[in-house]
Amino acid sequence: MTDKASLLNNPYGQSSFCNFRTDDTAYADKTGFIAKLDKKSTSRYPVLLRPRLFGKSTFVMMLKCFYDISYRDRYDELFSGTHIYSLNLPAHNTYHVIDFDFSKISGNDTCSLVNSFVVALNRGIGNFRKRYPDFVFSPREKEQNNPADLFTTFLTAYEQYSSGEKLYVMIDEYDNFANNLLPRDIQLFKTITSAGGFLKDFYATVKDGTKDCIAKTFITGVSSVSLDSLTTGFNISLNITSEKDFNDYADFTESELRVLVPNLVDTDRIGICTDELISCMKPVYDGYCFSQYAKQTVFNSSMCLYYLYKIQSAGKFLAPENCLDPASDHDGSKLQKIFQIAEIGLADKILDSYLGSEKFYLKKLSENLDLNKTSRYNRDQLLSTLFYLGYLTIDADTPDDDGLILKIPNLYMSKLFAICTMDLRLKSKTAFTDSALDITSLLNLNDDITPFANSCTKFLSFIISNQVLPHMSEMALNLALYAKLESLTDDNFSVEMQKSLMVTCSGEMFADLVITVNRGRSNECIYLIELKYITKTEASEKKSEAGLIRLRNKTLEQAGTYSSALNFNGRQIKAYAMIFAGPECIFCQQYRRH
Repeated sequence: MTDKASLLNNPYGQSSFCNFRTDDTAYADKTGFIAKLDKKSTSRYPVLLRPRLFGKSTFVMMLKCFYDISYRDRYDELFSGTHIYSLNLPAHNTYHVIDFDFSKISGNDTCSLVNSFVVALNRGIGNFRKRYPDFVFSPREKEQNNPADLFTTFLTAYEQYSSGEKLYVMIDEYDNFANNLLPRDIQLFKTITSAGGFLKDFYATVKDGTKDCIAKTFITGVSSVSLDSLTTGFNISLNITSEKDFNDYADFTESELRVLVPNLVDTDRIGICTDELISCMKPVYDGYCFSQYAKQTVFNSSMCLYYLYKIQSAGKFLAPENCLDPASDHDGSKLQKIFQIAEIGLADKILDSYLGSEKFYLKKLSENLDLNKTSRYNRDQLLSTLFYLGYLTIDADTPDDDGLILKIPNLYMSKLFAICTMDLRLKSKTAFTDSALDITSLLNLNDDITPFANSCTKFLSFIISNQVLPHMSEMALNLALYAKLESLTDDNFSVEMQKSLMVTCSGEMFADLVITVNRGRSNECIYLIELKYITKTEASEKKSEAGLIRLRNKTLEQAGTYSSALNFNGRQIKAYAMIFAGPECIFCQQYRRH
């Protein structure tokens, strides 16, 4: 068993690079990217975007420790043993760094947003003054209430203070408040990002400072939805988000996880090796690719750290899909609000592609998503927004010279699309709410669930004929039945879709529908249903029963495999195979061990 004392601290929720390096904290070494940023061919004013909770703030803090003069005496302490240390770059600790964190800016009107923005600027200036006590800064009251004026006054004071050193300006989460504002008040969003708005004036001041005292800037954010505010006021910035060299600058690669897991989890105690654990995490947290020229996908770092913390605390294996980082702001309602900003009919087309398990072709990403120039997103802008926010990602198998293929990155994001589909396509429709499913046989714990299967046929036929679902697919079949069953959930009855199961010798697998009756009671029973879908044409064109028999046997075998999952040890399980041809259930049989 691993010695618990040898485990490192889990950095979940932290961004302090100093603490990572001095407090026995696990850390994925990203210092090699400093050399890439320091190359002469890289813009001196780069913008690097990533979805929330991908480690951007930690990266900014690492740059601050590396470049800032005030950390010169701690260079060996903080960077010894890292990738960058052996390179001994002459740029280390040669700049005065001022960093701003805009992630906490909020407000319900322009005035409150400006005030919150000023607070963020003062926080950054205050930190600078703490590191440089001899820096004199005394803005007048009028200048303290305007972001552009406040920063101009700071630059003037810096020019008087510095003796040849240059200033490095770092801005973290430049667009967080704008992204939060967009779904709930698009008019206010347009006001603050329009010509004459305080954002453009502030970034124009940053640009003006590059003429004499600002040597470099580094900006992170989530999406390019506000980049028009930079490209007008600060049009020397360069979005390098999709460059191959920076694909994994703020996240975890699989190789990094192989180092982190043994440092954070007592795998012997939990009873699962590092490789098995990562393979379980992969379908839920992995799958992101940010450059069409990169062939390696990456994991959401915050979700990985949260999950590793939870299983180490529990001392046992937990399904990754049941350990989703509560700090994540992704949910189906936000996805739905993004769709509402799109051109009429676009949401339906996106959801149709999702239900058909299709991908999305895009010639190139839209870098400047300026809602001041259009009232609604077109297809390219909508897909680009979904990419930047992490709902879609680049298919790593896309040919380099043939545009982009976007796809849903993992099971977590797929479920968000499922929630959105249910809300937009199913639950809001009268045809869906008025139809019924007969679950009496399930509630009575019967082996014969034919009445349930027959009611599924009636239900699916009804919602298809009423165009709630314009076409059927295996994904649509699964989602429609889950959505209807979920609407029936009460204390005696609950349903899960694509439930994560740990199967001995097979690893993690996902069951289509898992229905629990009488949860926690002596007569608790779990109905495990494996669904398969074929078209009516495919069913009728078979010249013999051989093909259908093979499908039946395969589906029954899968249901039997799922029923042996470790999740179900000691519990009453009834496993079934259900095959649909169009909306009709043509096969429903219980799996029985021989």
